[in-house]
Amino acid sequence: MKIKKIDKSYLHGLRIDIRTEKDILYQDLAIFFDKDKFLQMLPNLRKAYGVTDLFTLGEFKKQLDSYEKGWFIENKTGIIDLSKYSRIKEVKENFPEFYDFITSSQNALPETFDAECNLICYEFKRPPYFIDAIKQAILCGAVDDTLFKPTEAKTVDFSLLGAWPALNQIAIFVSPISTYDDVDEELRKAKEMMKTNEFMSYYKPHADTTPNVRKYREWYWGKIKLGSVKEVDKEWQKAHINENDTTTYLDIIKGIKAYENLLASYLPFIGL
Repeated sequence: MKIKKIDKSYLHGLRIDIRTEKDILYQDLAIFFDKDKFLQMLPNLRKAYGVTDLFTLGEFKKQLDSYEKGWFIENKTGIIDLSKYSRIKEVKENFPEFYDFITSSQNALPETFDAECNLICYEFKRPPYFIDAIKQAILCGAVDDTLFKPTEAKTVDFSLLGAWPALNQIAIFVSPISTYDDVDEELRKAKEMMKTNEFMSYYKPHADTTPNVRKYREWYWGKIKLGSVKEVDKEWQKAHINENDTTTYLDIIKGIKAYENLLASYLPFIGL
């Protein structure tokens, strides 16, 4: 029985531009923002928050601040359309305070927007450090690593924990008398915990594809845009005719498959 091909060409116009020089961050962002479900949500998200013209990435924080001030001044409120979230029953059961908040029609729109970005993290099983990148994707159509900080020393206000759904994270706290050896030892323990704790499945490692992830992604989107691997191969060979490039048709097929496997997985490579 022949499996019917699903046409995803309409997603190409929603593709998120990813701007970072670090391959590991590029991969982490790409395998989230290239997910069909997230891209399919984008038009409704932008409509819900009145996004008609995309922000410039360089002015994101300034423009977002101005945008949210306008919402407050106009006393705009909003309620989240929960029908697009498959895990909303889990949220209701595990985070009742958060659920009560997102089902209220009295929340100011900036609060609703922030809450929905948290909800998106929960839906796709992503840690909270994706929140600002999600806001960039919705408002800018592009993301960078200025606010995307998987590794960061920061103060945690534990009074906030529990009210908002978030994947577990391990924080290493230091004091004025901490040594580098102390931190190294605690980091080793943290990595072992990530391997065995079921609530930290996101952080478990899989095969490292980061050296090739940029071209894999280009081929993936090329196939969606052009409709076939043959056309992707033709365009690739044409673009690299003057280079010492040995890419074959089979390499492109394998690369696209590897990238599709990444998109199907919740587990980006972490160098443990």
